[in-house]
Amino acid sequence: MKCPYCSRDLALGYLYNGTQPVQWLPDGKKPSYLNFSVSENAVELQNSFSFFKVGGYAAEAYYCDTCHIVLAKTK
Repeated sequence: MKCPYCSRDLALGYLYNGTQPVQWLPDGKKPSYLNFSVSENAVELQNSFSFFKVGGYAAEAYYCDTCHIVLAKTK
């Protein structure tokens, strides 16, 4: 997939949210086991933390390291 801004290739990965900050991780990388931490190789998304919202979901997303954007499809 190409970046809509610069036309470079986007890196496939996933948006993770558990007890860590929302972050994009490259395909094949796993989130940290430590709560409230950002994994190595992760790109942290701007987010706010809520102690009462704990999830284990991941959404496929693409990242452009030139434009610093993440693209994800919705339902």
